[in-house]
Amino acid sequence: MKYEDYLTHLNNLGISDANAYRDAAFSRNIGLFSPGEQERLSTARVAIPGMGGVGGLHLINLVRTGIGRFNLADFDRFETVNVNRQYGAKVPAFGRAKLEVMIDEALAVNPFLEIAPFPEGLTPQNLESFLEGVDVVLDGLDFFQFDIRRNLFNTARSMGIPVITAGPLGFSSALLVFTPDGMSFDDYFDVGGDMPDEDKYLRFAMGLAPRPTHIGYMDLSRVDLKGGKGPSLNIACQLCASLAATEAVRIILDRPGLRPAPHFLQYDPFLRRLRTGCLRCGNRALTQRAKLWFVRNVLLKAAAGARPDVPPLPDRSEAPGLSPATLDYLVRAAVQAPSGDNAQPWKFRYSEKGLEVLLHRDSDRSFFNVRQTASVIACGAAVENVVLAANTLGLEAQATLMPEATQVDLMASVRLEPGSSPMDPLARYLWTRCTNRRPFSTRSLPDWTKDDLCGRIKDFPSARLHFLEGQSQLRKLARIIYLADRIRTEHQGLHEHFTSMIRFDQKEALARRDGLPLPNLEAGAAGDIFLRMTRPWWAMRTANTFGMGRMVAMHSAMGILKSGAAGLVTVDGMDPHDFLVGGRALQRVWLAMDHHGLQMQPMTAVTLFWLRWLWEGPESFSARHRKLLDKVWTGFQALFPDVDFRSRGLVMLFRTGYGPGIRHRTLRKDPEIFLQNV
Repeated sequence: MKYEDYLTHLNNLGISDANAYRDAAFSRNIGLFSPGEQERLSTARVAIPGMGGVGGLHLINLVRTGIGRFNLADFDRFETVNVNRQYGAKVPAFGRAKLEVMIDEALAVNPFLEIAPFPEGLTPQNLESFLEGVDVVLDGLDFFQFDIRRNLFNTARSMGIPVITAGPLGFSSALLVFTPDGMSFDDYFDVGGDMPDEDKYLRFAMGLAPRPTHIGYMDLSRVDLKGGKGPSLNIACQLCASLAATEAVRIILDRPGLRPAPHFLQYDPFLRRLRTGCLRCGNRALTQRAKLWFVRNVLLKAAAGARPDVPPLPDRSEAPGLSPATLDYLVRAAVQAPSGDNAQPWKFRYSEKGLEVLLHRDSDRSFFNVRQTASVIACGAAVENVVLAANTLGLEAQATLMPEATQVDLMASVRLEPGSSPMDPLARYLWTRCTNRRPFSTRSLPDWTKDDLCGRIKDFPSARLHFLEGQSQLRKLARIIYLADRIRTEHQGLHEHFTSMIRFDQKEALARRDGLPLPNLEAGAAGDIFLRMTRPWWAMRTANTFGMGRMVAMHSAMGILKSGAAGLVTVDGMDPHDFLVGGRALQRVWLAMDHHGLQMQPMTAVTLFWLRWLWEGPESFSARHRKLLDKVWTGFQALFPDVDFRSRGLVMLFRTGYGPGIRHRTLRKDPEIFLQNV
């Protein structure tokens, strides 16, 4: 329906002018507003720069409140990425100008509106005309449009116009009102002169919410100040519009209760917390300076270290098929697979029709890696990564495991052809999947989540996922983990291999790009000192004499208690082919956990010790460790009574749960290092 049609339709209903429409459309406002106040709202002019997540809702909220005149600015167009939070983002609107769409939406509510559009967006050149005749401004600019926002606030101040800004932060909204006679934008946020964009964004965020509620539950690794990206919810945008509209009405009608900056407000419905206060010195306050330092140098620095390096998709339009760029992308995806102590035990070879995955035995010859089983599982996970990455490139991947009996180290041949299968949603987590050694919440996993995780491996009928839940069961598992992990510190070969894989300084980590950077172990300051001091075997042996080595095992046991559940992936048999299947299934489960916001840490000692005990015999352990393992086997089999430990292959035991993200990622070597016969 077009604008003229709206008027015709109203005329047919007996509504011929703006006054008659106002009396009918906003009659339910009376009682909260007087008829005179409702009339005043209809003549008020509000400026809203930005028609996105917050700005579009500002407009619709104010139109339904009865505001009659608007100055609106936006230069952007709607895309699918806007759907989660922007009022006008609907399929018919994709590709259309946001300003045009939102004006249509507003006129559909009140066709008697007076709207001055600024389709070029807000610019330094049109600021004064944008603010001309305006009663109040509601800031709808994107969070990262700082310079034009600062210009807007300062120009409005000079013209005697109040500005309201409400920012969506997690589930919450933070609100500030700047008035011409109150504290200025520059003084409050402490922004002046030249400073990096990241500092501007950070000062704006910290000034918006001086006592933030949302940081505790927001994944800060998703906040990229340099790239201008961050998470945002429609829930919070709706709240922003409600808070801002309330202040706009208060200002227009000269109602009491206005508390301009440096007063602040944040309401978080998720935590059910309201935080208000007065930041008299703005960001110059000592408490704010301390918070800014902490967020910049601790939280955001850690988040940056946790952010994955995602390669761009290769351009296949110019070189379709298996171009060098396509194969390079697939190998980069493959090496993101997990491997014991990040040993990266694989090689790759291009074939005429695709890619071959080979086992590289020399990468890990540790006591743990009995008959290279851990490395075979890792190769299976790498195969699954290739299949998923190929899917994102519009390729059909057919993996044949162990295709040639004479080539014992050839784990898989992946044939790649043009395809049309829909993208597997797990593919997006190839780059974010990680091991997390931090404490998790003890909150149980919902049944629907567990069902989904089990369903992710339905294409591998021989694989099973078994769950262990409840604090009683997890306490029993923690005891078993404690006993098994004691062997890790008391066995010279295991200790020396583990310490050889720790990268004790950043330079070594960046140079080698394998193993475990020390911060990734999340051992804490005391734990880091202990690991450094016990690096030589003689030092660890001395520590064991005084029982200090058991602290490592206790740390592992406490990790189980700080979890929501434990899981065990098994397969029907125990030959390399079975464990390759298990590696593929494990990787799908791990990626699906990332999909559900779950953290995960492998607990591999028990399963790998069992395989050595079964294949190499109990005598491959010392007499003292055999006694420990007798207790481990009894307790472990009692926890998983439906698993036949002598016929089913134990792929991996892990702990999982909801919790904070990692702070330090492991690194991967350059793909060229892994290529053979290219």
